[in-house]
Amino acid sequence: MIAKEGEAILNKENQFRQNINSEDPFIKNLYSDLNERINAYEQEDAVKIEKMKWSDATGSIFFMILIIAYLIYSLV
Repeated sequence: MIAKEGEAILNKENQFRQNINSEDPFIKNLYSDLNERINAYEQEDAVKIEKMKWSDATGSIFFMILIIAYLIYSLV
């Protein structure tokens, strides 16, 4: 079963490489761009990504509370 999974992965990689080297410019451009995006995403692991903080969301939360209060007021 593991051998079949390994073969499937190799077949996908081979098909990916074939599409990058395709003679059709649309497919070649599409897969080359995808490959560049994958490489850029993998390199971003070294960059620390900041998580969202409460201070980032306070404005949105405030406006949501105002809209909800208005809707409740208008329905009552």
